[in-house]
Amino acid sequence: MPHRHWCERLLWTAITIGAAWAALSVSLGQLQRYNDNPTVVTLEKDYREWQYSLPAITLCPGNRTDPLKMIKAIQKRWNLGPDDKRYAYYANFVLAVANSDLFHLQDYEKYKDDDRLDVDLFGLAVEVMPELLMKISSSQPVTFQWVPVMTESGTCYVTNSVATADLALIKSQLNATNNPITCHYSDTVCYVIFEVTKTSYYYIHSPYDVAKTSERTGKVYPSLNRFTELSVTETRTGHGVRELSSRRRACLYNDESQEGRKVYSTQMCRLSCRSRLALELCGCRPFYYFYEAGPFCNPAGMWCLSKYSKVLANFGGIKCNCQASCLHAEFKEKFVEDQIWGKGPFQERGSLRLSVEAPRTRYTREIVFHFEDLVVSFGGAAGLFLGASFISFVEIIYFAMEKLFKVFSREEEIKPVIIQKRPYEKRIEEIGIILKSLNSRQIPY
Repeated sequence: MPHRHWCERLLWTAITIGAAWAALSVSLGQLQRYNDNPTVVTLEKDYREWQYSLPAITLCPGNRTDPLKMIKAIQKRWNLGPDDKRYAYYANFVLAVANSDLFHLQDYEKYKDDDRLDVDLFGLAVEVMPELLMKISSSQPVTFQWVPVMTESGTCYVTNSVATADLALIKSQLNATNNPITCHYSDTVCYVIFEVTKTSYYYIHSPYDVAKTSERTGKVYPSLNRFTELSVTETRTGHGVRELSSRRRACLYNDESQEGRKVYSTQMCRLSCRSRLALELCGCRPFYYFYEAGPFCNPAGMWCLSKYSKVLANFGGIKCNCQASCLHAEFKEKFVEDQIWGKGPFQERGSLRLSVEAPRTRYTREIVFHFEDLVVSFGGAAGLFLGASFISFVEIIYFAMEKLFKVFSREEEIKPVIIQKRPYEKRIEEIGIILKSLNSRQIPY
């Protein structure tokens, strides 16, 4: 542009730089979206072909000790029998340990200074754990398997949960809890009935998680017949979501465990946070977190934690960064009816009937921004701001490579070579020139 005014040159330079910056900015924004948030949660309503999950149940006996097992446990640790005067003291201690929960540890106050009670509290609670006596029936032709677990409420039993591998006190059978029990929408009624002979507390929760014992619990006891209707809201994943990294889909599956855990669930992650907080507050972890790292608490340590029950309940005001579970089901009570049997055979047992209303909506995490969309967005930005296409960039790269190739492959110039001659060779050449000049002359005769 030899004849263009410098203002025009400056204007076109600024326009070109601005267009290139705009195209780059838009492209980087699309790349960030592709890397960080390519999914969206959609609402599905095609409910007629769905299989929906039954809830998981965590059942905790009101008295978590077996009298015969307690006698053996005291005899084993302190060599005392029921006839000994000191037996009642140790029996009360065993009851305090077995029936305690993380948010009610006040009973440890009178045992905190007794060195004789510095024993394995986890082993003691498990050893005196009572057997589960329950009758269960369901609308589905399946068998419910109860797994003994250690929770923040002590020893309990869980059924229909796929997230109990870390809490389980015994090794479960292979494939025993790989998938929760489900119902089909076309089923008339989907229900589960539990019958107990002793007072028990229960938690209803997602089959892809463990119980959140800090929330409200239900109670069932002999002579009580309770009818509860539940609604369920499920969260699923669509095609291709599992192949994404956990950061991009913003959730984790149960088999994507972290920190050495066997399974992942949101509540298990929070329990780990609470265990670390307890370790910071009192230098030990309560025996409820037997699967975590750190020293176990003795009675003095448990009494120390009793002072921080509110702090532990809200995680000390510290945000616990736990990713959501990719598969989840949330159950809510819609209707509860209690019936008390004062006489007859039913007063010796209690029952809980849980019926689940078939859902008509559910959430599904789907991919909405694929790699093809990313490429198209790059092309759109380049075409809008630079008027370029894919072929344009190919040509630019081609000409640049051609120029570089010519620069680096240019042939070196050949330098003249000076040949050194001997002295007599020069004299011979001079004589030859003289002879040629003489022969060229015409000599008259």
